[in-house]
Amino acid sequence: MTDVYLIRHAQCTGNIENRLTGRCDYDLTEEGKMQVQLLTNYLKNIKFDKIYSSPLKRTIKTIAPIAKIENVNIQLSQELEEMDFGIYDGFTWNEVDKLDSKIMHNSKKEIMGIPKQETTKQVQKRMKKIMKKIVKENPNKTILVCSHGIAIEAFLRGIAKVPFNVESKKFSQGNTSVNIISYDEKKKKFYIKAICETKHLQQLQSKKTVIKKKTA
Repeated sequence: MTDVYLIRHAQCTGNIENRLTGRCDYDLTEEGKMQVQLLTNYLKNIKFDKIYSSPLKRTIKTIAPIAKIENVNIQLSQELEEMDFGIYDGFTWNEVDKLDSKIMHNSKKEIMGIPKQETTKQVQKRMKKIMKKIVKENPNKTILVCSHGIAIEAFLRGIAKVPFNVESKKFSQGNTSVNIISYDEKKKKFYIKAICETKHLQQLQSKKTVIKKKTA
């Protein structure tokens, strides 16, 4: 079996600005940097044989500390990038809503209808292709992969055979969510062992709760 730790990037400026971040590049926020520290501490005792990332800085910076600990180079792949949101890539949701309110209304189930947009099926297909390539090149290894929210969700839904219009809470990826997938080479099949794990962020949530109480 080959084990893959598939992680969404830490919080970036595009997230807090409520943008369709897509292929646009955004840096991490201060909270995102704290998430990286907690994630690194959570994963530091796992021996990763290979590390992969999309080429955007929000993913690279999320796993750079782990790569340094492991002394492993991060291999970049455009196939791990987020959904391409077409002509609205980088727009805020408020801007999109003013241009076409149907897109925001449908987005609770699936983002669709943007001109020149990549579809969820297309995202799912390329994610499955790159993930299969990664596991086949690294049999019986432990691999770390950092990607993006919709890209990861599409891949996991493909494994579980669950369409995008149901179980949104189960598959929705928070920043630095950890998903663990195993690949059985004999059966040529992926298995989900853990999904959307965020135990490492409990300390951060506690700090935020204390701050809210102090300012209330």
